[in-house]
Order: sequence, then C-alpha cells, then structure tokens
Amino acid sequence: MTLKKTISFISLFSLLIVSDCAVGSQYKKATREASSLLSEYIDSTHDDVKKTILSKLSYLSYNNPGNINVVRSYTGILSSVGEYKKAISVLESFNKRVKNTSLLLHECMLKDRIGDYEESCYRKVISLKKFNGVNDIDYLIALFMVGDNEFNKEKGIYMKGRDDNDDLNVFKNKKEDILKEFYPN
Repeated sequence: MTLKKTISFISLFSLLIVSDCAVGSQYKKATREASSLLSEYIDSTHDDVKKTILSKLSYLSYNNPGNINVVRSYTGILSSVGEYKKAISVLESFNKRVKNTSLLLHECMLKDRIGDYEESCYRKVISLKKFNGVNDIDYLIALFMVGDNEFNKEKGIYMKGRDDNDDLNVFKNKKEDILKEFYPN
C-alpha cells in the first residue's frame, strides 16, 4: 500500500472512531438528561412543572429517536398519565427502527388498551422472542394476550428452576383486567 493510501485509510478510520465516540457521547448525554427529567417529574407535585418536563422529554425524544432510554422514559410517563395515543405514536416510530421486544409489547398493549387490538403486533413480539430463544415474562404476556395454545407449556418452562414465580400471578386475571392494571387511566 502506498503512503498516500495508508494515510487516507488511517484518516478515514480515525474519523469513524471520533464520529462513533461523538454519537456514543450524545446517546449517554441524552440518557442522563432523560433520567434526570424522569426523576424531576416523579418528585414534582406541580402540574405546570410536570407539563414543562413532558415538553422537554418530547423534544429530547424527537431529537434522539433511536435512544431506547429516552423513548422508554417519555412513553412511560405518557402512559402513566393516560396519554396512550401519544405514547403509541412515539413507540411506533421507535419500533420501526429498533427491534426491542419490550417496547414493542408496550406498544401492543397500549393499542389493545384503547380498543385497537392487533394480534399481529403481539405475534411479532412472540416471533422475535422465539428467534432470540428468550422465554421471559414479556414472551408469556404476548402469548397470553393472543390466547396462544403454547402459553401453558411455555409458562411451565419459564417456571422450571425458579424459586419465585410471583410475576406469574398476573395471569390469574382476564386480559382486560391485565390491561387496566398496567394502564389504569
């Protein structure tokens, strides 16, 4: 390799490293800011302050659409105050870009809660969980919500070797009751 090509290669490689560090730094900064705003929101008793914080989280989410921590914080608050449609919109946008089964399940359940049941949404969660070989509570919830025949078998597998299965008590309820438990507003 000639000296000119070597220098070009090193320059390009250095640029990619600096760019990656800058992106990583922005991701961490946005995550810290979202975490701080979430704490402020929880601690606040003033509606005006909460509204301002939601506005800041909206801006942060818009400017960091691929940051799972920002999206999770923002949609968590939106869901807790009954802003389900707004939370769905943010989650749909995120879930088109990033394959995160937890936030996809959150989207499915919110849609279901407002009467827009989409079996295909839950099936996508199930498919991704199976593909990744994951049998966790999110997987079981998705199976339960569609009435999948594999639910009891998969629940049995999940329970094996565990001392504490309290998280499974949720399945003693009907689907509608589960949705109201998670999203009471």
